Amino acid sequence: MESADVDNSTAVDESENAAAKSGMFKMPVATPSATVKKKSADVAPAFSDGDLDKSDTGSAAGGSLVSDQSLAETDSAVRKKTASSSVKEKSTSKSFSPAEQLKESETVIPYKEPSWGGITDKPYYFEVIKNGAAADQVELTTKSYYVFGRLPSCDHSMDHPSLSRYHAVIQHCAKSNSEGHDVGWYLYDLDSTHGTWINKSKVAPRVYHRLRVGYVVKFGGSTRLYILQV
Repeated sequence: MESADVDNSTAVDESENAAAKSGMFKMPVATPSATVKKKSADVAPAFSDGDLDKSDTGSAAGGSLVSDQSLAETDSAVRKKTASSSVKEKSTSKSFSPAEQLKESETVIPYKEPSWGGITDKPYYFEVIKNGAAADQVELTTKSYYVFGRLPSCDHSMDHPSLSRYHAVIQHCAKSNSEGHDVGWYLYDLDSTHGTWINKSKVAPRVYHRLRVGYVVKFGGSTRLYILQV
């Protein structure tokens, strides 16, 4: 029996050697099941349940569901951002609704230009000072008078809550007159609630107060200072 096995083994080896020399394909020997199990055990930790879940969502149905959810979340974020922008825009509109702004724009300004008013021929302007630094300029060259106040319809609109809707007027005198007004600029407070100051002195309402270059004007409780320049 042993002699037969040896002969068979020798025959197999000679057959394999002959096949190798002739370049013939050699069928792989089956891997023991224990080795397969070991390799599977080594590979398995590389994939977590989360990875398997992600792989599952890559299917047609799952992918569609995730896509729809992503779109819904994106749309929700856009809606929130738009709503936030709307609120911000509304808060900076000086607290007046469109209807109120329209109504106020149609309201007659409580001021009548005097007969001695007229446009200046010099480049006057207000230099606006905020926190000790120049912040803006208000040109005074195209009109006879300028209305300052909180309404958008004013020539110079300011949003400080202490200011009246129509707070004061800056009027230019184009010619000397019998009323005692010389050529130049004048401030006329429209009986504002919190008043107007010239050089730290509060002025009487509905009276023309002379302004000269370098004079400082302050409206209500606003910290901005307006210095007349030319």
